Amino acid sequence: MKEDFRKTLMLWFTVIAVVSVIGVGVFTLVPQCERRSFFRKKEAELRAQIEAKKREIAKLSENQRRFREDSDFVESIARQNRRVFPGELVFIFED
Repeated sequence: MKEDFRKTLMLWFTVIAVVSVIGVGVFTLVPQCERRSFFRKKEAELRAQIEAKKREIAKLSENQRRFREDSDFVESIARQNRRVFPGELVFIFED
């Protein structure tokens, strides 16, 4: 009888220990998963921002190149900003 009680007690201690280990594992794993999910979303946002900045840099680089090499482009920008050549007479018609 004492041996049965001892086996039952050991079984319960084993079950409690296993359940405790699983419980602690779950309680530590869930926040880690949430944290990982948060950082993945943040990473995706930052990558999107980086790509947007790369596109902006490419556009600015293209404009720089055009300002250096394309005199017609420079003149068109100057005309849009209502700049004139010295001695030039300009008529502006407004709609």
